[in-house]
Amino acid sequence: MKREEYFSKTRAGLKKAFAQKDLLVMQAVRALDDLESAKSLLDERTAEWMKINFPELDDPALACTLAAEFGDKEDLDFNRIAELAGEEKATQTLAKAKDSFGAAFDLNDKKALMALAKRSAELEEARKELEGYLEQQAATTLKNIAHLTDPLTASRLVARAGGLERLAKMPASTIQVLGAERALFKHLRKGTSCPKHGIIFQTSFVRGAAPEKRGKIARALAAKLAIAAKADFYSHEFIAPKLKASLDERLKEIRGK
Repeated sequence: MKREEYFSKTRAGLKKAFAQKDLLVMQAVRALDDLESAKSLLDERTAEWMKINFPELDDPALACTLAAEFGDKEDLDFNRIAELAGEEKATQTLAKAKDSFGAAFDLNDKKALMALAKRSAELEEARKELEGYLEQQAATTLKNIAHLTDPLTASRLVARAGGLERLAKMPASTIQVLGAERALFKHLRKGTSCPKHGIIFQTSFVRGAAPEKRGKIARALAAKLAIAAKADFYSHEFIAPKLKASLDERLKEIRGK
């Protein structure tokens, strides 16, 4: 085979690999985590900054809201706060502001703080848009997995596995603890308790179960997810309703014991 033919086949293979939609899902999940991390840092900084002006404010989320809306305690408006946080919060906040011993902000201080707080609000909007994108992608690329869990959990499973193909090749026991690798390695090295679940704890099946039932429920869910992942990657058939019905029957047995 000629050198040009080798290059042509390699390019074709790379093009096919890059066309896999699960790559987009993985990047979106990582971007979502980055946004959440960045927003958390900005919110923490905004709340600390606002407390220089209003140290009596002990609610970080409310501090960020007030920073974005008003910039300082001097310009607080009852009706607007009531609209954002409820009348009770508005009453308590204005009472605290009246007797506050915080430092006064000049116009430049206020503008700088409001600008920072608004960047955080923009990150929240970007996060919501990204979640919407993941829901759309999961509905087509991960339709069976998403039907058994939810779009975000399905996306996180694929991202953690390193792609849909890898997830489809994993046994149910690995899927069950995917995302709990540190706890698993600690169990293997030091003999601590073995983790019963990883990312799938985010599903209502596992999270809402009684602690003593979670291991069995996680195992039952992981078994169905292993089948769903294979269907999403290999056959692309929508078999989730059958898997869900079978899973519901198994969950009834576990909960009834």
